[in-house]
Amino acid sequence: MACLSPVLSGRTRLVRYLSGINVLVHSMAASRPVSAASACTVRNSDLVRIRPTGSDQDRAGSDRHLYLSDPVGIHCPLERDGEHSRRNELPVFQLAAELSGKDGSQEVPPSELSDSTVECAVLSCPEPLREDFLSMFPEAPSSDMMVITVTQKTQNDMTSWSADVEQEREEMLERFVRGAQEICLALQVEGFWADFIDPSSGLAFFGSYTNNTLFETDDRYSQLGFHIEDLGCCRVIRHSLWGTHVFVGTIFTSAPSRSFVLEKLQSI
Repeated sequence: MACLSPVLSGRTRLVRYLSGINVLVHSMAASRPVSAASACTVRNSDLVRIRPTGSDQDRAGSDRHLYLSDPVGIHCPLERDGEHSRRNELPVFQLAAELSGKDGSQEVPPSELSDSTVECAVLSCPEPLREDFLSMFPEAPSSDMMVITVTQKTQNDMTSWSADVEQEREEMLERFVRGAQEICLALQVEGFWADFIDPSSGLAFFGSYTNNTLFETDDRYSQLGFHIEDLGCCRVIRHSLWGTHVFVGTIFTSAPSRSFVLEKLQSI
């Protein structure tokens, strides 16, 4: 296992492979529950803006409940398909690797990936993308920005279309949006700005509307460790390990790599 540099550069990523997105949420969002009796009272309404049910960006269903999880008895709506029972069984892999090649490919021991279905990568925003990403989030501070990409492995090849592909994409979208809300809430409670891109619209989920969108086939993903391919009929995103069997979501935050919440990712 390679050592992690204290400060992630624009060309270095911290990568973790997990058995499910709920493992990531439990690790990064677990904290003491919010209550009126807590020493530091926090209201969800002060931290996030929930879009009205039925709006274009409300793609996570009617369950919009947000809370801070109890580290002893964690409650998370993402748990399904037996993921909870497996979350302590899966070995995870941490590395600090300089991206190389067009797709930022990395050599990862196969044993580390046997049961993995989610890759979480954290990197400092590449300088060429900094101003562009800041324009997507008018509320973001001008300080350094960290980018968290969450890649879910899919059963279906996402370059094709079928009823099965469409259903799986909707399931992956719902899981990511719910998980990203909890992760952003945990970062906001720690005093950092955090937002994510709604994959269904390409727009900031919490932030103000802008004309700058980021879809998963955007060329900018090539600087975040992915490869974008033009197939003529369409463009696709390719992962260095899982190919086009992926669904990618992205979270942005002002939290530094050594912040408490991001350090919890290293200890999964």
